[in-house]
Amino acid sequence: MKKKPGFALRSVCGEQFLIAEGLSNIDFSKLIALNESSAYLWNAIDEGEEFTIDSLTALILEEYEVEENTARNDVKALVASMLEAGVIE
Repeated sequence: MKKKPGFALRSVCGEQFLIAEGLSNIDFSKLIALNESSAYLWNAIDEGEEFTIDSLTALILEEYEVEENTARNDVKALVASMLEAGVIE
């Protein structure tokens, strides 16, 4: 998987959102608010860089004190949400 071009993480009133940049990506029904760990993952992945559930889980385990199973389940849920919203491919 990789980030879909044209989305940027922006802070709006203290909340983190993925915002579409460019007319081809605008679909406000699929706007995603990110918590701290989700925003960390988004920023840790370079645009065009391939990533997997395993690589994202490893990033979470490096940054946060959490059990591997919990991290993996959270990453799977995040990836599913991002795929549904069309911000990753």
